[in-house]
Amino acid sequence: MTKQLVNLVKIAKQKLDMQEKALSRNQMAIKRKRSEIDSINAQIAAIPMPTSGSFSAYQSQKDSIRAYIYQIEEIQIQIGNLYKEQEHITQQIRIAHLEHEKMLYLYNKAKDAEMTEQNKKEAKRLDEATIMLHSRHANIATS
Repeated sequence: MTKQLVNLVKIAKQKLDMQEKALSRNQMAIKRKRSEIDSINAQIAAIPMPTSGSFSAYQSQKDSIRAYIYQIEEIQIQIGNLYKEQEHITQQIRIAHLEHEKMLYLYNKAKDAEMTEQNKKEAKRLDEATIMLHSRHANIATS
């Protein structure tokens, strides 16, 4: 019985580990997206605004800034989706953790029951051996 429960505990632990790895991957993706935003912000800051010249040059710079801002908005949407996914993964981790704890509890309970049964059997064997020795001593003493 405990061997089967050991396998169930291992499976529950593997599921928990998988969810934790998924959470880690998700968090790394969020960090990458944030660094992309930082990079785009740096590119925007590096764009020189014309102080003189034609209006079309100014309009061109403004359009390129708008394109960068659009990229940032798209990345922020992706980050929002990653946060939603992270919530889901966190819920799955809670469930996997509870399952692991249940399996561990059942394993420990079965192991304790097995140990108690072994101890009872051992005590019974020792009692039988003690009775046999006592009866031999009593037979020797009466002879």
